[in-house]
Amino acid sequence: MVHPSDQMVKVAVVGAHLTGQPLNYQLTDEGAILIQTTRTKSIYKLYAIEGVIPKPGLVRQGEGRGWAIEVEVWEISVTGFGRFVVQIPPPLGMGNVILEDDHVVKGFICEPYAIINGTEISHFGSWRTYLSNQGQ
Repeated sequence: MVHPSDQMVKVAVVGAHLTGQPLNYQLTDEGAILIQTTRTKSIYKLYAIEGVIPKPGLVRQGEGRGWAIEVEVWEISVTGFGRFVVQIPPPLGMGNVILEDDHVVKGFICEPYAIINGTEISHFGSWRTYLSNQGQ
């Protein structure tokens, strides 16, 4: 339950936490609200990484070296954000993600070691498109 004085945090999700995906409940259980679907600035690469639950890793690149990747932006209380973040296993973490409109929000980022055995899927533009091309 959100306390009236609790600040809100905007969080960009890119994979298993998207609406309809297996970990979305971790957001909704904290009372998070979907506020928009948008894209990142064209400075990211997206990788399918290994794990029990299929998920992507978002890795920032330099200007002109990446893609715009679809994300959902959720709003969650600071308290709920804390409980949400402690559930994130390596190689994923929480950092800053730049949206196509230059707003900076908290969002999933991936530690570089995880992409060594990952598959770059940036050209799909979104995790959902990648999954639909895999028959999932």
